[in-house]
Amino acid sequence: MKIASYILTGLILASGPALALGPVDGEVGAVWWANEYDVSGDGGSITSDADAPGFRAELWFLQRYGVRAERYASEPDLALLDGADTSYTSLDFRWRALSLTENNYLALGVGWQQMSLDTIGLDGDTSGVRLGVDGRVALPGLFYVYGQGAYLPSLDDAPAIDPAMGRFEDLDGWEYEAGVAWNMAPFVSLRAGYRAQQLNFSQTGIEGLAPDTVYGGEANSEGFLLGLGIRF
Repeated sequence: MKIASYILTGLILASGPALALGPVDGEVGAVWWANEYDVSGDGGSITSDADAPGFRAELWFLQRYGVRAERYASEPDLALLDGADTSYTSLDFRWRALSLTENNYLALGVGWQQMSLDTIGLDGDTSGVRLGVDGRVALPGLFYVYGQGAYLPSLDDAPAIDPAMGRFEDLDGWEYEAGVAWNMAPFVSLRAGYRAQQLNFSQTGIEGLAPDTVYGGEANSEGFLLGLGIRF
């Protein structure tokens, strides 16, 4: 959570001098993500409502090169998972392969993802490179549709909180978000969309099982979101 705060604070502070540079624009905002959290695998499954706030900030230079930081979370309301943390923090550097206008573009990106997943019993964080794509298409009346996705090909292995539960290995994942946004005022935007995040994993070295036993599983957070942003 501290890393997310540092990233977002840095981008927000950067927006001040950026305004004086000329060909720079961006947005900072907050969302409410009404997500459902689900973890399933060979050992069983758990599903819970997990609504939580999220934060995002981005800058674009010359409408061509960009940087974006985001943090989303799932906060399950099950007593079994009380106090457990599930959060997704990312930092992306992006390049507009196609840039027609501010709200008509296709961009490619590369960045870094960090996940905290106490809810599956993972001790500490796991992180790794992410490859992304996103774009917008303008609609009449200051509206635009947007979509973004990322693939996480390899995240760090990590031990389980309970040593008897072994290690988490072969971690990878993906995410996507799609929706519609409205520039409702000169500096204010409103967005509504759907977001999904998935992590796949294998669990090995579980006490009491044969050494070569491997449990497979996945953790998902997905649901509708509503966000408000300040543009500059």
